[in-house]
Amino acid sequence: MDPITHPISHGNEGIVNLRRETAAIRAMRLPPKGFPIVLFLDSAVGDDPFLERSHWPYLIQQRESLRDLRTAHGRRIRPPGTRTTFVPVNFGINHPAEDLGLVAGAETPRAVLYQASGNALPVDWKWSDTNKVNFICHSQGGTTVRCLIELLSGASDRNLTAFLGVDRQPWVNSVVTIGTPHKGTTVTDVVNDLISPDGLDPLVDLITSCSFEDRQDRVYDLHLDHWGFTNPSKQTYQAMRARIAPAVTTWWVGRYNGFYDNSVRGINALDSFAPDPSTHTYYFTMSFRATTPFPNDTLTAQEINDFIALFPYSWNPFGVGGIVLAPLQFLGPSARAALGWMIAVANNHLRPLGYFSRIPPPGNQIPRPDVLPLLSYPAYAMGGRNIPPGVAMPGITSEEFQPNDGIVNTVSMDGPMTGPVNHGSFAAQLAARGPANATAIYWHLGTNSTIDHADQIGAFTNRITSDEVQVMYMLFAELVDHLG
Repeated sequence: MDPITHPISHGNEGIVNLRRETAAIRAMRLPPKGFPIVLFLDSAVGDDPFLERSHWPYLIQQRESLRDLRTAHGRRIRPPGTRTTFVPVNFGINHPAEDLGLVAGAETPRAVLYQASGNALPVDWKWSDTNKVNFICHSQGGTTVRCLIELLSGASDRNLTAFLGVDRQPWVNSVVTIGTPHKGTTVTDVVNDLISPDGLDPLVDLITSCSFEDRQDRVYDLHLDHWGFTNPSKQTYQAMRARIAPAVTTWWVGRYNGFYDNSVRGINALDSFAPDPSTHTYYFTMSFRATTPFPNDTLTAQEINDFIALFPYSWNPFGVGGIVLAPLQFLGPSARAALGWMIAVANNHLRPLGYFSRIPPPGNQIPRPDVLPLLSYPAYAMGGRNIPPGVAMPGITSEEFQPNDGIVNTVSMDGPMTGPVNHGSFAAQLAARGPANATAIYWHLGTNSTIDHADQIGAFTNRITSDEVQVMYMLFAELVDHLG
């Protein structure tokens, strides 16, 4: 597959722009640098932490793996397909979990090293200012790397002493972020609507189910054992559930979880911690949209007649109500407004029955028909969420923030509020002004409209989309290989 000539679907301007930039870099005949690529993929693919306050487990996993990397059989790297093994996690000196012994003994899976037999890293390779790395990050992986780069400055967090004292930011050559919530995501608000502090039973059940077996035997590992969400003494399900329920409440309500980290308010905290990109690093961002505007249609005459028929003893001979009222709808609500009213009525009656969730009202965006069904609900719910009260996003309205890829708001993906974000040509800037004027800028390559959040890592996708995603990764790999 030639990524420069492979056909790209209409609407995927981001990949088209990436291909244009890569072709321009080819034309500049810059020599390849050979720096390895480190993939930071989010929780949808398995090994990285999903629900942990701060990005430490995955961050430490990558730092430790890169620091001691040798070969596929190295001490902290495991080959693909092998049984999961673990490395220690240092959460620093302040952690809110009750059992600090569990915190001190926390572990996270070793990184996986994929390498072609003819292009293996040298046996004596070590991560350093001369042996740099390129990060390609999906979703939360991008915010984790942003946190990592700030820590690599050696002066940002006294809580994590392992990072202090040495500026290692030059060790990171480039960062690519794919579907990353740089400005936060309102999917966290959708989750909070489903799981309220006074209705955590479903969450306790989820965590108990996921953590009931030993780590190697779990269907999905939440990486929360250091909170006590583990079952070393082989309790029954009910006994374990009763034991961890108070800690689940502390963990959730205290906002020590990844949902809060990636919320709009949580990202504000990251903006304060890491306000500036590294001057040693090239940054590229890619956006995605899996929603379309909600049709702002009026009710048809038949729909009006059907509504009238709901009333007892309604009298509407020959459907005259619909015939008369349909042309007058400029005086009344749209179909979307009527649907919103009906959902509000349903929520009013369901809430007293003890339901822990509520049906979200329709917004300005609805998911495309081809979106992964698992993502349809959050895509729909996010399409009606406003920017949270008290959060400043200059130049961005709530309506502009509502398009999304099923997990992350599209506008959020181009770069942090602290910027700088550039929507122009990276290759042109590099050629005209040199590397010093092309680093420390989030180069936004554009938006793709046929790829949802799961598609971005090839999960549950069709062949056409899978090929285009593969092209995207191949182009990014070629682009960053010629920089530095």
